[in-house]
Amino acid sequence: MNTASVALQLPGSVYTRLTELAAQEHTRPVELIERWLDASFAEPIASVPRLHNGQPIIAGTGIAVRTVVGYYKLGLTPEEIADELELELAPVHAALAYYHSHRNEIEADLLANTEEAVLREWETESRG
Repeated sequence: MNTASVALQLPGSVYTRLTELAAQEHTRPVELIERWLDASFAEPIASVPRLHNGQPIIAGTGIAVRTVVGYYKLGLTPEEIADELELELAPVHAALAYYHSHRNEIEADLLANTEEAVLREWETESRG
């Protein structure tokens, strides 16, 4: 395995969040970054427990598959979605393929994340 020493400069808030996530996973920040990078190159669609409640995302981006599907359902073409989300076209097609293969899962995720559902959940949590 080839290794190289690289220094990253991260904004303070990003570094703080990274160290918090690493602590929650009982690992070092660099190992968390390595895992994310490995996932982003291995599969186009990933699930990271701390992002979007583990719902599928475009690997390496944090963009939820449901976001791509939402644009698609609004009538945007894959090319328009890629432009809107500043993505290459391949990840958009991967997200749409994932949706078509896991339609029930993504439809449930879309329903759980409508504005009404989120407000209902927030109101319930703020009362309790």
